[in-house]
Amino acid sequence: MRPMSRRPILAGLVGLSTSMGGATLAAAAQQDGPAALLAEGADGVLNAGLIARHGDGRLARAQVAGPRRPGRDAPPFGLDDPFRVASVSKMVATVAFMQAVEAGQVGLDDDVSRALGFRLRHPANPDQPISWRAVLSHTSGLRNGPSYPVPAGGRLVDVFTPGTARFDGGAWFAPTEQARPGFFAYADVNFCLMAQALERITGRRFDRILHDQVLAPLGLDAGYNWSGVSQAKRDRVAPACRWRNGGWAIETDAEVPPAPRVFYTQPKDGPVLAEEDLHLGENGFLFAPQGGLRLSLTDMDRLAAFFRRGGEGIVRRESLERMETPAWVYDAKARNGETGEGGRDDGIFAGYGLATSCPQHTDRAGDAFFGSDSPDWRGHLGDAYGWLTGLFWNRKDGRTLVWAINGVRETERPVGRRSALSLAEERIIDLGLAALA
Repeated sequence: MRPMSRRPILAGLVGLSTSMGGATLAAAAQQDGPAALLAEGADGVLNAGLIARHGDGRLARAQVAGPRRPGRDAPPFGLDDPFRVASVSKMVATVAFMQAVEAGQVGLDDDVSRALGFRLRHPANPDQPISWRAVLSHTSGLRNGPSYPVPAGGRLVDVFTPGTARFDGGAWFAPTEQARPGFFAYADVNFCLMAQALERITGRRFDRILHDQVLAPLGLDAGYNWSGVSQAKRDRVAPACRWRNGGWAIETDAEVPPAPRVFYTQPKDGPVLAEEDLHLGENGFLFAPQGGLRLSLTDMDRLAAFFRRGGEGIVRRESLERMETPAWVYDAKARNGETGEGGRDDGIFAGYGLATSCPQHTDRAGDAFFGSDSPDWRGHLGDAYGWLTGLFWNRKDGRTLVWAINGVRETERPVGRRSALSLAEERIIDLGLAALA
């Protein structure tokens, strides 16, 4: 099977360069968008878009292409259409955790056991506490086990408890040789622990914390697993898709619950659980802090400005500086981490802060996402169910770049020329960087 090329849609993401601001952003992109849609299947992706801004906030480029969803009569994908942003969710969720740190409710170097409600240790290091700094930087020694994710009605503590059905023979813990402090291995479960701790610390549900304390104050109609998202926004959903068996298959968000209902993973066997049956502080997976934020490109653009401006009254600048300061940097001699997801060694991670990617662009690293000045950029990538996303800002000059590409294969992606990203991602980044030059 030949590798998939995204050239048709990315070639269509051309042109729009304007100084217009937020109120006219979506209208401008829709008006000047490409007339012809992309080739489907093995020759293209379903839809894509990006927004790039100069350091002073002026709009450099806003562009979208493709239909919102599969089907001949589907409306075009727009800058205000919501989708599952994948792992960018981790960085946004951590803003709420940093609020708790600022309030003195939890410390980055605290033993996580205090806030979780159960004792958590790696079996290879039974006397070594795991800190929140380690959890948020993926250096905790934890992994995603085969029972991932824990559905509604389940308890997160069970995956770390021998003898339970979800313990998976200890697969939620790193192998002993990788259990040493400071070893980096990307694992979603870290942020589910964070979400569970936030619920226990505050006495409130994770999704509502994020909506009330971060998203709504920023003026965003967005939420985790659709929590707090208006019906009007839900009606414009862009579902995640992949090309399977000669057609587009919707991977998630084929149907969205009506407002104000939320989505959460139900058990494969047993009764369906209603919201009132959920128990606070027992299962951090419920609202997908690791990847379940639904928002639009316009929302991502607003979040990028929030990070660039240093917190805007939501959190202190020092808190964001903690997030964007490397807590781990790859050491080739010490081999102190896995530089890709799932044990891969592709170099996509060479530096990581607290829920924030910190590109290093060394000779060894594959994280030259933005060219020679990649180490000046901070942000996060997303990759799930067919969506490839990114939200980044430049610490030195304030430029911002957000993007989303939908319909990408899980395998056989053409590799980029300068980094471990796919060629599709590099091309859309290049369109943004060209406008920012």
